[in-house]
Order: sequence, then structure tokens, then C-alpha cells
Amino acid sequence: MTYKAEVLVDPRRLRGRIDPLIYGQFIEHIGRVIYGGVYDPGSPNSDKKGYRLDVIEAAKALKPSVLRWPGGNFASGYHWRDGIGETRNRPRRRDLAWGAIDDNSFGTEEFLEYCRILGAEPYLNLNMGTGSVDEALRWLEYCNGEEGGIPEVNERMRGPHGEPHGVKYWGLGNEVYGWWQHGHTTAQQYAEQAREWGKLMRWQDSRARLIGVGANDPDWNWTVLKTAGRSIDYLSLHFYWHAKDDAYSSTLAGPPASEQEIITAYGMCLGARKLMGVERPITICVDEWGVWSKTAVQADPSKPSPMEVGFSARSGIDTRFEEPYDLKDALAVASWLHVMWRHPEKVTMATQAQMVNAIAPIHTTKTGLVKHTIWWPLAMAREQAGSHSLILVTRTGAEVEAPGLTGEHLPALDAGGTFDPEKSQVHLSFVNRSRVEECELTIDLMGQPGPMDSTTLWHEDPFAGNTEKEPELIVAKRANIGVPKSMKLILNPHSHTTVTFQV
Repeated sequence: MTYKAEVLVDPRRLRGRIDPLIYGQFIEHIGRVIYGGVYDPGSPNSDKKGYRLDVIEAAKALKPSVLRWPGGNFASGYHWRDGIGETRNRPRRRDLAWGAIDDNSFGTEEFLEYCRILGAEPYLNLNMGTGSVDEALRWLEYCNGEEGGIPEVNERMRGPHGEPHGVKYWGLGNEVYGWWQHGHTTAQQYAEQAREWGKLMRWQDSRARLIGVGANDPDWNWTVLKTAGRSIDYLSLHFYWHAKDDAYSSTLAGPPASEQEIITAYGMCLGARKLMGVERPITICVDEWGVWSKTAVQADPSKPSPMEVGFSARSGIDTRFEEPYDLKDALAVASWLHVMWRHPEKVTMATQAQMVNAIAPIHTTKTGLVKHTIWWPLAMAREQAGSHSLILVTRTGAEVEAPGLTGEHLPALDAGGTFDPEKSQVHLSFVNRSRVEECELTIDLMGQPGPMDSTTLWHEDPFAGNTEKEPELIVAKRANIGVPKSMKLILNPHSHTTVTFQV
């Protein structure tokens, strides 16, 4: 079966510049993300400092523009001084967020060096749970301070990287709207605290860019924005897409549902700026996003509730969260990239949760690693996508079910596009959401195309994925089409296809 679709492409019609910070990653002290993931001393796959070289290679292909650390939930109980100085002298601490023990061998200097290795801007998340504003200001001093004689600057100068690190991005807490967080609080209490912390952070370093905690709750967001708007540059949102009864359709409905949340939240950002007379932008930072279905938090009903004992083995939760991913999940990731491209003025930073092992595109083994299906759309985008968002017009009468989404249906074809003005290169990205029908796609292009390259991610089974035994079952396949005789493409059912060409 085949349905028809048409996409109108005019390279002159641009939405705006895409901020490269939307291609970020996130690493938290959870499961094997840090220890056994990015940092694995003693492994034959690691360098002499303990960094996994195979993970570095796989992560570099994603070209993360920003890297968030140390959490997440972990950040709300993390004290940065535990992770500096000689490794052998660092204390072991109990992590209440995930019910684990952390030896602090991976701390501030290790993280910042890792950022330099990947070429990523560091994003540090402050402890607004068990921490204090003085502790936050001293961490900022340690990272960025330039005046000698200040204890934290002296400590840094005695360490492996004496020069200021120049950390620009700082998160004011994490998910404090939730009971699972150290320091769970109300919107008003958080907003007043964020206002004061942000004010002092700016007084100390005017270069700091601050991310305030947002939620999928308009009341929370408006309270934070109208109270702390002068102190923040971004409002954070977190999106996880869970498979429900119809796993295929519900997963693909996740990114469009998040798009509605983004539009709503950004409108509040504009309203708060007007209310308070703030001239600088306040935009959206989606600093946790991803598909999370098979290992999502589900407590054992025969054990104490997580409310009583936290997210840990005591409540029957496996906090490694080593999610296996399949093709349908990769289609959701591709659609999410389309969402961010459609709203370049709204979403100006995003970090995928997480980069390795826990709900991640990269999965390490004792001998190597697996690139999950969700690794591919990100790698394809980083290689092919341009700097500006294209306005595309898509026409098709075909629809697919979208459980939980307003209207319960979506167009069968999802399209996103970018343009590189320097190369005059068009990049088009298509997700055929239909599980069973191929798409006969006509590209109506304003201009003459040059030689065209195509990349396709597909498998006959949308629930198939890469595993340690079959690490390359699903990989992107390239084709050089040359100068096309016809601007028609056939898109396989449940597939992700990109094309690039010059005009």
C-alpha cells in the first residue's frame, strides 16, 4: 500500500538560525553512565586517565555542543568539594537520589577535561537541595575566578588545570517540583530562591547564563518566570516519551505532544519579559529528553513505596535504566529534531538524557560498545543539518493514530528541513510514521538541485534493535542519487530518510 505526499521547499524561506546548543548531551551519576561509561579506569578500552576511548569516538560523532553534569536528581545532593583534589583523598559519599555509593573519583576537573576532549561547552547543575548559595558561589569562583588570593582560585591553580575554565552555563536546581527531589518545594518558594541565587551568581560573574527549573505545569512555569525572570536566561523542560498500549503509535506521538508544551511555555517567557521589562531573551532549555519505556521507573508493589525509601533497590527499582532501543524509538528521536528545528527561536539549548548506558544512544560492554538505533538520527543530523531552519509546507491526506495527542491523529509524513547558506545546501529529513504504508513523496523545489545524497534508517520490523550480539542490525545506509531526473522519493514504511543537495 502507498500514500502520496508533497513537500514544498523554498531555500529563501527561513525560520531563523538554529542554536547549535540544541545538540547537547547529559551525563549523571546514575547506573553506569559515569563509572563504566564515560569513565572506566582499568578497562582495556580506556586511556591512562580512565576515559573510555570507544565512548569518546562514538560521542564525538554526535558532536555534542554542550554537556550537562552532575545531574539530574544526583545534583540535588552533590557537594562539589568532594570531587576535587587528589583522587585518593576524596571521600566516599552515599547518594540518596539513586541509592548508591559514589567514590567521587570523577569530579569537576575530570568532567571539564572530558568537555574539552569532546569539544562541548560545560553545563554545571547547582545543588539547590542540600546545598547553599555560598557553596554555589564558591564553585563558580573555583571554575571561573581570576583573582589570586581567593581560596577557591588558589585551589584550582594547584590542580591539573590552573587557568580559569570559563564555565558559562549553570542550572539553578533540578526538578524541585517533584517529591523525589532533595529539597522538593513549591513554585513560589523555588522562584524566590532562584531569583536570589541567580542575582548573586550574576553579581559574581556577569558572563554566567542561568537555567531555571520549569515543569510540564503552566502554573509552575508562570510563577517561576514572573518571580525569577530577571535572574534566568532559560526555562528548563524535561520530556520523556513512554510506550503505552499501542507502543508504536504512542511513542511517535510523544514529540508532537512536547511541541505543544514548548509553544505554551515560550508564550509565558514572552509574557514574563513584557511584565518585567526584561529586554534579553528568555528561551527554553530542554535539558532532559528521550524515549524511556522498558526501564521506566516502576516500583515493586510488594516493597516499600519510592516515596518512603527513594528510587532504589529497596523499592524494587533497577536504577541502571539500561534501555534497549528499537527502530520506532529512532523515528521518535528524528521527529524530535524536527520539532526543535521548527522552533529555533524557542528552543535554544537541549541535552539528551543520557549519553551512555542509562536511557542512552551508546551502550558499553566489557569488550566494546553498541550504538543503539537512536544514535543514528543524531549522528545523521550532526553531519548533514544546516545552520538555519527551513519553512516547509507538507501536503498529505494520510494520517496515523496518535494516542493521547489532541485530535488523536497525526499526518503520516513528518518533515523537517535546514539550510546552510555558506554551502547553499538544503537538508531535508522525513519520518514516514505509517507502520504499513510506503510514501510516494514529491519534492516541489524552488530552484535547481545539484547532486543528491540520501541516507535511510530502516528495517522491516519497527521493533527490531541493535544488541551486543547484533550491533549493526540497523544502521543508516547511504546512497548517491546524482542529479535527480525526478524529485520523487519512495519512503519505506516506518522509516527515517534524509536527502541533501545544493541549489
